[in-house]
Amino acid sequence: MSTVELDEPRADEVLVRILAVGICHTDINALSGRLPVTMPIILGHEGSGVVERVGANVTGVRPGDRIVITPDFCGTCRQCREGHTAYCEKSGVLVFGGTRLDGSTKASHNGEPVRAAFFGQSSFAEYALVTERNVIKVGDDAPLHHLCALTCGANAGAGAMLNTLKPDPDHAVAVFGVGTVGLAALAAARMRGARTIIAVDLHESRLELAREFGATHVVRSGHGVDVQAELRRIAPVGVDRALDSTGVKDVMLDAIYSLGYHGVFCYVSGTGGVPLDLDLNRILIKGVSIRGVMGGDGTGLVFLRELIRFYEEGRLPIERLVRKYPFDDINQALADMASGVTIKPVLVFDGAELE
Repeated sequence: MSTVELDEPRADEVLVRILAVGICHTDINALSGRLPVTMPIILGHEGSGVVERVGANVTGVRPGDRIVITPDFCGTCRQCREGHTAYCEKSGVLVFGGTRLDGSTKASHNGEPVRAAFFGQSSFAEYALVTERNVIKVGDDAPLHHLCALTCGANAGAGAMLNTLKPDPDHAVAVFGVGTVGLAALAAARMRGARTIIAVDLHESRLELAREFGATHVVRSGHGVDVQAELRRIAPVGVDRALDSTGVKDVMLDAIYSLGYHGVFCYVSGTGGVPLDLDLNRILIKGVSIRGVMGGDGTGLVFLRELIRFYEEGRLPIERLVRKYPFDDINQALADMASGVTIKPVLVFDGAELE
C-alpha cells in the first residue's frame, strides 16, 4: 500500500472515510488495460462510508452522515438535464478520466499528481474526495457492505431489465452470464412478472443461485453445448429479451441469434475492441434491436434509491452475493472474483462497523 495526499475539499466536494467498497469487473478491466485509463490512478468505484468534511457550498450531507457513492456526472449537459446521467457528456473526464472537470487530479504522491477520481470517487483507499451530486445519504444503521454492491454491477443488470428491456409477463427473457449483473437482472425480470426467465452460464453453482434470483430455466454453456439449440427448446419462437453481461464475443452472438421477431438485445460490457461480426440479414429479417446500456439507463441517484428499496423489501437479495475481505486482502479478493469463487467481493477497512 502507498500513501497519497488528498486535496482539501473544494466548495462542492465531500471528504468521505471509506468503510466498504465493492470490487467490480470494471476495476479488473482497468487493471488489465481492457479499459484504458491514465496511470497513476486509484481505482474503486463502489464506495460507501462516513462523511468527514464538506465544502462551503455543500448542504445535502454533513459530517457523520453515512453515505453511498455513485458514479459522478456533471448535472448540466443536455444528457444530464434530460435525466440521462449515465450518458453524461463529461463522463470521459468525470468517470473514466480520473480527474475533476478542470483536469486537476485531487491527489499527489511525492509531489507528483495521482488521478483520484475514477468514477468520481477512487474508493480503493481509506478516504475519497467526491462531490455532493454523487453521494446518497442512508440511515445510521444501513448495511454499507451490502448497499455499496448496488451502485454499479447490480445497478447495471437491474437497470437494463427495468429501464430498457422492460419485459412483459408473456416475454421469454434470457440473461447471459450470472454474476452480480446477471443475477440482479434475473431478479428484475421476476419483478416485471416475466414467466419464462432463462439463465445461461458456465458455472453450475451460479445457475443454482440463478434459480433463487428468479430463473425458471437454466442452460449450462461450454462443454460443447449448443446454446442456441437449448434456448430454442425452451422458447421455440425465440427469446423476446436478451441481456449479456460477459462482453465475450461468442456469447453475445448466441444471445443475438437466439432472439425471435422484434426481439431486443442489450449489453452492458463491450468486447474490449474485438469485432462483433454480425449476420445483418438475420437481424433485418426479424426486426431485432441491439442496445448498449450504460449505468442501467438510470437517472442520477433516483434509481439507486429504488434499488435500495428493492433490497430492503427482499426483492434484490444482494447480500446473497457479497463476501467481505479486509482491505489488505484486495489481491486475494480480485483472484477469487476472477476464478468465480466469489461473486461480489467487498473490501472493508479495519474498525468499520458494518453489521
